[in-house]
Amino acid sequence: MPEPFTPPIKFAKVQNTVSRGAYPRPINYRYLETLNLKTMIALTAQDISMENDPSLYSFCTKNNINLVHIETDSSSKDKGKKRGIPIEPEQVLRILELILDKKSSPVYIFCNNGGQITSLAIACLRKIQLWNLVSIYDEFVNYSTTINQNDRAFIESFKARIQVPPSNQRVDWIWKGMSSSIVQSHPNMQFVSFEEDNKLV
Repeated sequence: MPEPFTPPIKFAKVQNTVSRGAYPRPINYRYLETLNLKTMIALTAQDISMENDPSLYSFCTKNNINLVHIETDSSSKDKGKKRGIPIEPEQVLRILELILDKKSSPVYIFCNNGGQITSLAIACLRKIQLWNLVSIYDEFVNYSTTINQNDRAFIESFKARIQVPPSNQRVDWIWKGMSSSIVQSHPNMQFVSFEEDNKLV
């Protein structure tokens, strides 16, 4: 009997080139192979190596997947209203630059449980997609169950300086259907810089 196609816990498509979820287990590998991933972004305290997780490391090597580790704070436990923020704005910046770069796609981004840390990164992506905060928070609680004041403050204050790739080097969904004037004048975009030859839409 063939192995089932089992996605990771809390798996979801963020966009056509971006998926999210929990830490992949061997039972998930067959499903992940169908995504033809080029990049996995691990938001974990410990890196994924042959010593720490030979199974996942070997899976990525076998499938030519670039495994990017972004170290997060393991001391920040999920404590509902009191939980802290286990990731820095500069780390989210790196995540977004990977997601926007066409060469990195398709991308799977994950933390241990697919909850708070991944949700913070995706919330910041939604900000530069010009989503309103209500929609961002609704999506957040779908995967993280709760959103506390620390989470909200992090998302609302996120103002990392992002260098957006030229149109022929970035994913095509980021501002699809929006006019250049709306994108460049939006308050969420005041800290986003575009290359001189950059065509927005």
